[in-house]
Order: sequence, then structure tokens, then C-alpha cells
Amino acid sequence: MLPSVFTAVWHTPSKITGFFQWKNETATFLFIRPKALPKFLLFAFLWDMSPRKLPIPYFYAILASIALGSLVGLRNYLFMMYYNEADKFMWDRGWFIHVVNYLTWALILPLVYQVVNRIQERPSASNGILFLRILLAGTLLGLLHELISNLLFFPTLHFLGVKKMTMETVRHIIGVLPAAVITRLIEFGILFAVITAVELRRKYRNKQLELAQLEGQLSSAQLNALRLQLQPHFLFNTLNTISSLMEFDKKKAQKVVSQLGNLLRFVLDQDKRNQAPLWEEIDFIKNYLNIEQARFPDRLTIDYQIDEQALEALIPTLMLQPLVENAVKHGFANRTGPGKIELICKKIEGGQVMVIVRDDGKGSARPPEELVSSGIGLKNVKERLALTYRENFTFNVRSEQGNGFEATIIIPFQRQRP
Repeated sequence: MLPSVFTAVWHTPSKITGFFQWKNETATFLFIRPKALPKFLLFAFLWDMSPRKLPIPYFYAILASIALGSLVGLRNYLFMMYYNEADKFMWDRGWFIHVVNYLTWALILPLVYQVVNRIQERPSASNGILFLRILLAGTLLGLLHELISNLLFFPTLHFLGVKKMTMETVRHIIGVLPAAVITRLIEFGILFAVITAVELRRKYRNKQLELAQLEGQLSSAQLNALRLQLQPHFLFNTLNTISSLMEFDKKKAQKVVSQLGNLLRFVLDQDKRNQAPLWEEIDFIKNYLNIEQARFPDRLTIDYQIDEQALEALIPTLMLQPLVENAVKHGFANRTGPGKIELICKKIEGGQVMVIVRDDGKGSARPPEELVSSGIGLKNVKERLALTYRENFTFNVRSEQGNGFEATIIIPFQRQRP
């Protein structure tokens, strides 16, 4: 009647993709048909110890048991050869019995695996209770092992005509049962240790994977927060530029507003990405600097030195903007004479990309660490680089009084995945 129970549960209105995805229809069926509950629980137990849950394929476990039994038999034969007793070697006792022994363990491996997991999952008040559970489980499994292995061993010998089964065979089985169960108990202890080690390794790897995923999610959240922190900072400065243009050239101001729209469109497009190709960032910077050149006509010179091999490299979004803005604000905007800003991007040896932003402004005598930590832009860039590349990046700033400011970034060359 078990198939009928399974069929009734399977044909519930909801789409059950796994037997233990408990649905209201299944619970209702069991409530209406209480006589089906024992059969349902039996099926649940058999499902729970399915060979598919083993850490290795069930077929491989059977093959490994046969190979292990054969190796033990070969060891016995080699020993007898060493003592010149090879003629006394009996294949049934020297080889076949070991194959049957290990094969039986392989056959009941799903049950052993389930029992070990149950023991591990149930917390024990003391090591003594845990030891008693292992002892009890090993004894019961040892008895089951002896029953199955004897049913495999003696009928096979009887069928092959090696040794007939008689009442003496039954007395032999009963007589050696205590010693055999102790041996099986020792073997179960070895299996318990091996399965426990495999499960601990699996859980450790899963935990490491979960931690890596959580770490990646945290880094992504931090990167998003830093990017959102940077966007208002950039917009505030750009709106100040437009405000200053409105006082003496409204047409240019309108043009700048149009360019600002392009910049905002770019920022919104990057909202869900933490990295973008270098060429996209350069286009953004060119739009930004066009606005600044509209504010300072004939005074601001931009020198682009772009290596085409580096254009496909991925860099953190909006990484160049604070560096260029810093060059405009501190290297040029506070003086009356002409100024120059250089943007250098090139691919270098070691599979890396170097980005340099340099100005010819007044510079500063403050140490690099103080320069980075004093403003939002440079600090933001360094934090985003650290989150994206860990320690695999270089971010240096250099400035001297009267010699301008230079920021250098070196990051791994990474292409966008197709």
C-alpha cells in the first residue's frame, strides 16, 4: 500500500518538487487518512537515508568495498607465500569473507551514514552518554551486518559447492557471533570517525562559502554606501559651477545643464554596478571637465594620455571623478593664471593598470596620509579600492609646496565578463 500513499501525496494540487516540502494538502491528507501515517513515516525514514545523501556515489562505495576486501585477501595470500604456506591458502576464508564483510558495510552505508548524523545532531549531556549511543548503535548495526553478511557468505558457498549449509553452519554462526559483533563494533567506530571527519569538512567548507558570500554582500553594501556618499558631494560642486555661470553667460549655463544631464544619466546607469570599463569612466570625466572648462574658458588645459590597451580594464565606478575634482579645486580654481591637468591611463607589466591624475597647482606641504584623510574624495577612493581589491592595489599621493599634486593608482587588469 506504500505506493498508494506516495501517489496520493504526489497528486496534491500544489507542485511538490520534493517529498519533504510540506504543503497544506499533504497535512490535510494525513489528517483525513490517519491509517496512512505509519506507512508515510516509514517512507519518510527510507527517503531520509537515501543513497543520494551520501558524500560519495553509492556505486563507488560498493566498488571501493570490493577493492578493499580484495586487497586484504591479497595481503593474506602474500603472507602465506612468505611463510611457504601458499598451498594452504583458502580463497573462501582468505579472500571472499573479507569481500563480503566490506561489501556488507557498503550496502548498509546509507543507514550507517544516517545513524552517525543522528548521533551527531542530538546534543549529549556528557561524553559518557555519547559513548553509550555510539556503543548501542554500533552493536545494533553489527548484528544487522552479521545477518546480511552470513546470508551473502554461506549461501554463496553452498551454491558454488564449496561448503554445504547444515545445522553445523547455524551453530558456527551463533558461536562466533559475540566475537564477530565486537569486530563489527570496532569497524563501526572507524566508520563513525571517517564519516564525522567528512561531515566536519563539508560543514567547514559550507561555512567558509557562507562567510565568503556574506563578506561579498557586506563589501557590496559598503561600496554602495560609499558611492552614494560621493554622488551628492559631486552634484553639490557641479551645481555651484552652474550657479556661477548663470551670473555672466546664460547660454553656457544652459549648455552645462545639458551636460549635467548626461552626467546624471551616467550616474544613474552605474547605480547597480560597482565596476565599469575605463573608457566609460573617461567619457564621464571628459563631460565633467567640459563643464569646468566652460567655467574657466581659455585657462584650463586638459592633457589626456590614454593607452588603448587599458580602455577595457574594469575600475570602480566614479573613481576618477574625485581625483580630477581635487585637481580642479585645489590645483586650479584658487588661482588666476592658467592651469593644466593631466590624466594618464596605461597598462603596465604584471597585468596591471596605472592611472595618474596630476595638476600643476600650488601643492601642499602636508604629508600624504593627512592629505588622504582630510577630504571626502581621496578617502572615499582609498576605501573603495581596499574593499574591491583588498591589499592588491597601490594608491599613492604626492604633493610639494609649489609643485602641484599627483595621485597614482595601480590595480589589477580585469576585463568585463561577456
